[in-house]
Amino acid sequence: MSLYYEDDHVRLYHGKCEDILPKLETVAHVITDPPYSEHTHRNIRSAKMLANDRGGKYGADTRRNVDLGFDHLTPELRMFCATEFTRLASRWVLVFSDVESDHLWRNDLEASGLDYVRTGAWIKIGSTPQFSGDRPATGFEAITIAHPKGKKRWNGGGKHAVWTHPIVLDRGKSGARLHTTQKPHELMQELVHLFTDHGDVVLDPFAGSGTTLYASKALGRKAIGIEREEKYCEVAARRLSQEVLDLGGIA
Repeated sequence: MSLYYEDDHVRLYHGKCEDILPKLETVAHVITDPPYSEHTHRNIRSAKMLANDRGGKYGADTRRNVDLGFDHLTPELRMFCATEFTRLASRWVLVFSDVESDHLWRNDLEASGLDYVRTGAWIKIGSTPQFSGDRPATGFEAITIAHPKGKKRWNGGGKHAVWTHPIVLDRGKSGARLHTTQKPHELMQELVHLFTDHGDVVLDPFAGSGTTLYASKALGRKAIGIEREEKYCEVAARRLSQEVLDLGGIA
């Protein structure tokens, strides 16, 4: 294992989760945003038209495919992760996915021994419209929620498993978006607050730019992250070394 960054609250490893997860000990929770399906990767389009676009029947039929900078999730990696999440997590497991893959995560997590609890939804304010105009656009992403068998507890009481937050905008040189699939800090902060307790260890094996790690640190949790791309390890380490946000008394 290659330890890239460490402080009193966070450890960040640079490498593949396939190599690092089997070496880790039990944590309290897994909250992670792995790569999505091949279908989702193949169909992500740029909001900007190519120079030779002519608008098409619905105004913007032809768009650039976006290279997310990493491969789509394979069935083998999904099953491996589900097995490791089951071994490692003593409480909650939350996995983001495209809506079409939620049932696949559910099947693999259940096959590995966890109880499927609920499918949550992140309502994506400001998400990309359907450029072809011939079908509805995707307005939310799924969060497959699982837990070891037995008694369950969270901090949300009777709240619904629906979270509404704006996407992280790509503002070029402003640095607002640090990763192609970056989740909003407010969303990850809310999930960490609802599903974990002060001092718990949260694992994110697809750490990206470190949003889950940062939210965990800001809320007084400990966190372990794994990221295979060194450029994102650098981004995450820079964020984690800064002073955490004032979260207004959330604990």
